[in-house]
Amino acid sequence: MTKALNQSEAVYGFAAWLTTREEKTVMSAYDDAAPVVDLVKQFCEANHLPEVSEHWPNNLIHPSGEVAVPGVGHNAIPKMVE
Repeated sequence: MTKALNQSEAVYGFAAWLTTREEKTVMSAYDDAAPVVDLVKQFCEANHLPEVSEHWPNNLIHPSGEVAVPGVGHNAIPKMVE
C-alpha cells in the first residue's frame, strides 16, 4: 500500500491529471464551476482524500492575494482597439 498524498502532491497530481485527459477542461471566472467541482470530487475520491472542512475557504491564500473576480486585477479584460 502506498502512503497518503500530502497537500502539494494532491495539487500537482490533480493538475497533471487535467493536462493528460483527452477532454478539455475550461476554467475561468466566466465559466460554470460545476464541471470542475465534479472533477475535483472524482480526483479526491479516487485518491481517498478526506472531505473538505466546513470552513475550508478560510484556509486558502490565493497567489495574487485576490479571488478570481471578472474584470478585476489580474483578471481585467483587455479593451479591444477598434
